[in-house]
Amino acid sequence: MDPKLEKKFNRLANKDSFEEIVSLIEQIPEHERDWETIGWYVRSLNNSEELEKAVKVSLQYKEQGANDASWHYRLGYAYFYLDRTSEAEKLLQRAKKLAKDDEELKEYVDELLEQVVEKKAAAARKAKSETRRRAAKIPRDPGKEPFEGFDFAEFWDDSDFSLKEYVGAPVSDKQFAEAEKALGYKLPASYKWLMKRHNGGIPVNTCHPTDTPTSWAADHVAITGIFGVDSSKANSLTGELGSKFMIEEWGYPDIGIAICDCPSAGHDMIFLDYRHCGPEGEPEVVHIDQENNYEITYVADDFESFIQGLVNEEEYE
Repeated sequence: MDPKLEKKFNRLANKDSFEEIVSLIEQIPEHERDWETIGWYVRSLNNSEELEKAVKVSLQYKEQGANDASWHYRLGYAYFYLDRTSEAEKLLQRAKKLAKDDEELKEYVDELLEQVVEKKAAAARKAKSETRRRAAKIPRDPGKEPFEGFDFAEFWDDSDFSLKEYVGAPVSDKQFAEAEKALGYKLPASYKWLMKRHNGGIPVNTCHPTDTPTSWAADHVAITGIFGVDSSKANSLTGELGSKFMIEEWGYPDIGIAICDCPSAGHDMIFLDYRHCGPEGEPEVVHIDQENNYEITYVADDFESFIQGLVNEEEYE
């Protein structure tokens, strides 16, 4: 590689300007790219989150990379972040063997292998929890009044902050219909029941247990508030910081409706998940972790179960 070009690539990499490196390399005819340039290309594609392209380019040089530790690491990196964990693990194990005396590369490989182990363990826990949950799930009686027997006398924390940021004006059936049309999903009957009595707010109990660890804790998630139906409130289903904002601006997966925010200020959220029931069905409640590649963790069978399952933060102190 031309020393001047390598120096430029290093300078751009130090500024995390990997997209610029990609652009520069793509101006070089393919037949003029040496092995080091190809390595820079794949590395920069990975860091620009062009993972599919990184895989495609890497595989074009499969024979040349057969005994190259860095080639295996870069392809393993792309597979890992594409959730092709088993393929990633094989490549990373091979990279570790080939790295020999390259201590820096082995350190990178070991770090990513640790994440592979964590991801596989999380997937196993999730699968186990899913199997147990589905086996025990009891269909809801459609004739049952929502929250029958549940005491809401001390449920809400109507602080000045809650009233200002979350609690909306009394909501009508027309407003529910408008919200459903805007969101593209039917709201649960239990959610409508609760919002007619208290249109959003902060509950006294802000934690819900989970079977699997999350970015928040090993055994629970925490919420800041419950979104109501009043678009004048930023923290509401159709408000400025509501469901569409989280999906379109923050990149959350479009699996349903953002229903609660969390103490991380947007870096994790509670969603109504309509993947299994369709837009007209009864959604499950899940936690989505933006900081961990939008990992989805089951929380409760439905909104009513979620509300009834909330516990005080003192339980986890």
